[in-house]
Amino acid sequence: MQKIIVVPLMRLIVETGSFTEWVIIDNNKVVATANTDMVNPFSQSRREISRLIRLTLPDIFFHKKYEKVFYYGSGCSTELRKKKVEASLTTQFKAHVTVESTLLAAARGLLQDNAGIACVLGNRSGSCHYDGSNITAQVLSGGYLLGDEGSSIVLGRMFLADVVKNMAPSELSIDFYQHFSVSANNLQDFVYEMKEPDMFLAEVAIYLKEHKEHPYMRSLVGRNFKEFFERCILQYDYKNLPICAVGHMAHDFNDLLEEVAMIYGAHLVKSMNVTPMKGLVDYHLKHPEI
Repeated sequence: MQKIIVVPLMRLIVETGSFTEWVIIDNNKVVATANTDMVNPFSQSRREISRLIRLTLPDIFFHKKYEKVFYYGSGCSTELRKKKVEASLTTQFKAHVTVESTLLAAARGLLQDNAGIACVLGNRSGSCHYDGSNITAQVLSGGYLLGDEGSSIVLGRMFLADVVKNMAPSELSIDFYQHFSVSANNLQDFVYEMKEPDMFLAEVAIYLKEHKEHPYMRSLVGRNFKEFFERCILQYDYKNLPICAVGHMAHDFNDLLEEVAMIYGAHLVKSMNVTPMKGLVDYHLKHPEI
């Protein structure tokens, strides 16, 4: 009688925020993890995404037979960008690929099977109402030119706007000019001539974390979070639902986020992580049928 060999089928979970996390799960456990540079369908072509994956992901990830690949990423809110990422991942892993947004990753990772409001507060921002299974309502982010309230990019923009108008504390302005080797005379041209000024604004926000206890900085971050609540959260049934947030802004300034939530009478769940991956893995382990 011929012996039947059963090959275990694995799942690959991928989540992209300011960097990309990769996790292989099999038989109800994590068997491999890795971090790579950010996959960005806004600015990367399908070929560039494939090249990034092939050159930076450890070889072990290419030596597995996956049942499914679940990808959650920023920029995956349109079918065109979803298909770009899907095509690249399908080519690399020869498996069924599902591409979803970072917001769904936050909702599944933070709320699991419970209804609530899930938020992303990282380089960019977003929010949605989640019914325990699906996103049922969403306030559009608008991007950093039209929205992204609460994000690090907007925090960087707010600070530079104050620096340009001499409204930031002089000690912070002087330190900023020295840190980035720029002067008051050429700051505006320096920013506007950049290919990706939003990424520079995110770098400024990283720099500002060094001064997070400065009264001016706490006020600036508070204003940023208030804008997020007033323009995004207040459009949901926020007083009757738990609010969860993920991302480095939520993590690094969690005390200020909690203070702002209290101002509006919102119930903010306090466990805020930089990424939703841990909860996301738990969700997929509980739902092998997806």
